[in-house]
Amino acid sequence: MSKALRVGITLFRIDELTHGDMGKVLAMAEMADAKGVDMLSIPDHICFSSDAAKDYPMGPDAFPGTLDEPWYEPLTLLAAIGARTKQILLSTAVMIAPARTAVMLAKQLATLDCISNGRAVPVFGAGWQRAEFDSQNLPFEGRFTHMEEQIQVCRALWSGGPQSFQGKFVQFEDLWSYPLPVQGAALPIWLGLSPSPRNIERMARFADGWLPAMESLEKIKETRDKLSTSLEKHGRDPENFDIRSSLIPVPHKSGGIDFDATFAQAENMKAAGVTVIDTAPTLLTDRLDDLEMILDRLVALRE
Repeated sequence: MSKALRVGITLFRIDELTHGDMGKVLAMAEMADAKGVDMLSIPDHICFSSDAAKDYPMGPDAFPGTLDEPWYEPLTLLAAIGARTKQILLSTAVMIAPARTAVMLAKQLATLDCISNGRAVPVFGAGWQRAEFDSQNLPFEGRFTHMEEQIQVCRALWSGGPQSFQGKFVQFEDLWSYPLPVQGAALPIWLGLSPSPRNIERMARFADGWLPAMESLEKIKETRDKLSTSLEKHGRDPENFDIRSSLIPVPHKSGGIDFDATFAQAENMKAAGVTVIDTAPTLLTDRLDDLEMILDRLVALRE
């Protein structure tokens, strides 16, 4: 998996920099696009229950923010960004796909791809919070199988109509769903899953890339090797498979972030098989004025 390195940003907890000013969010995206950043991602949560922090898989201390913090619906915000940018790829980190209905999800992604002229690169995940599924009247149990069916439904509908599908969670006959994506049925779908044997097999069958969550570089390299074997078993070329991972902020001994040490992680990340290096600006600074410097350092990683 020796692909050319790409770089990206994730607009995580973005209100910490923009304070609810959506004009500033769009301006950040435009700056990233103009600087040559390859990918921009939006995280996803539909809602939180009062017990969300307690139920968080990585523990309550790792819960990302507060219950009343804004989480903008990713495909809506990406559509606005797509209309204001020219080349940056539009992604999610990650989107809780099975908390959405399959046919509508296919329609939304096709529309985003049309708005952006072929720049949609969604990352699907299965989610962890039952309340999000209950709120949408969708099943929490079986969500991984549901997600697999969603990918198959997207590929089918993006191939043109009429299409029929008979799965455990999704069934329909003779549906037409237009417009088709600019990228057609080849619109890439990545998966953000833990690297269990079952998920590695799932990614090899259905995904075009992997977004690990909090995995060490050693684990990423180990999983990359297992993915290569599984991809080849399914007749797929590992060279066409992406792995995206984020820089880990390194504290400076005098306070703040040590930017040199943080960005120096890139070489080891590339050696582990990472093809897209990502960062969330809010994890590196609380000043919007620092964004240009962060983007310049990020783009320089490709040199």
